[in-house]
Amino acid sequence: MIMKVLFVFSILLSLIFIGIGVNQFVESKTVLEQQLVPVKIAVSTTPLSAPFIIAEKLSLFDKYNVRVNLYPTRGGHQCFKMLMNGDVDLATSSESVVMFNSFLRSDFSVLASFAESDNDLKVLSLESASISEPHLLKGKSVGMVKSSASEYFIYAYMIITGNNMVDFNHVYMEPKDLGPALLSGEVDAISVWEPFGYQLNKEYGEQIRQFNTKGTHNLSFNLITKKSLVDINLKQYVNVLAAISEAETFITSYPDKTKVMVSDYLNIPMSELEWGWDDYIFRLSLSNVLLSNLQTQARWAIASGAVTKQRMPDFRLLIDSQALDILEHADKAL
Repeated sequence: MIMKVLFVFSILLSLIFIGIGVNQFVESKTVLEQQLVPVKIAVSTTPLSAPFIIAEKLSLFDKYNVRVNLYPTRGGHQCFKMLMNGDVDLATSSESVVMFNSFLRSDFSVLASFAESDNDLKVLSLESASISEPHLLKGKSVGMVKSSASEYFIYAYMIITGNNMVDFNHVYMEPKDLGPALLSGEVDAISVWEPFGYQLNKEYGEQIRQFNTKGTHNLSFNLITKKSLVDINLKQYVNVLAAISEAETFITSYPDKTKVMVSDYLNIPMSELEWGWDDYIFRLSLSNVLLSNLQTQARWAIASGAVTKQRMPDFRLLIDSQALDILEHADKAL
C-alpha cells in the first residue's frame, strides 16, 4: 500500500515539474519571439530624423536588444497615416500633425519629442510675382500640406507679422508638388519644410524669394504610437528611446561624422544638409512646452475654421511618458 502511494506521489511530482518546465519554455519562447519581431518605424525623410538614422548606422538598436526596421516616408503626415493603417508600430511627425489628428481621433500617444527647429519651415514666392511682404498675399493662392506643420506655419507667420486679417486662398497638395506648383504659377506662394526650400533655392536661385520667417515657430518632431500598442511593446519602446538617446549624444559629439551618415542615408548633397543643420536641436523630452504648443495650435485651428469641431482635445491624454520615465530613472540609477 505504501509503495502504491509513493508511486502515485512520484508520478504527480513528475507531472508538476514537467508543467513548470513547459511554462518556463513557453514564457522563454514568448520573450524570444518578442525580441525577434522587429519594431517598425515610419521615419520622415528629413534631417530632423537624424537620431533614428544614426541609431541604425551605429547599430544602437542592436546594442539595446531591440530589432528595428525603418521605413523612410515623405512627411510626418504620411508617417502618421502608416501608423493608423497598422503598417508600422511607431511614427515620427511634427506636433502640428498630432494637433490636427487629435480632433479626429484619440487612439494614439506621443512617447517623446526628439528634435526641434525654429527654421525648418519656409514661405517662398517668385521674385517675378513681386510678393515681398506678407500683406501682399491678400487674395493670393498659397500652397500648403493639409493638416501638417506647413498649414499651421503660414497662419502663424501671418499672425506674428500682424497680418492675421489678410485673407488668402489655401491650396492643399503633397509636399513634392509645392515647388512645381509655385514655378508654374498654379500658386503664388508656398509654405514648405526642408529640404524642399533648399532644393528650390539651389536650382532656381534668383527666381525664388524667401520670406524672413526664422523664429516664427519652434517645430518639434515626435515619436508616436497607437495607445493599444504601448503596454504590449513598452520594453521595446524604452529600448528604442535608449538607442535614440545615445544617438543624440553622438550627434552632439561628432557633428561632422553625423552629417556624412545622414547625407548618405537621405541621399542628399552635404551642402543641402548643412543649409539648415545649425538650426536643429536634438534631445529627448516630453515637457509642458509641447503641451502648450499643442493647445496654442488647437485654439488657432478652432478660431480659423481649420477644424470643424469647436471643443479642444485634452492633450494631456495623448501624452504617454511611461517609456521616457523608465529610461530616465534607469539613467539616474546608473
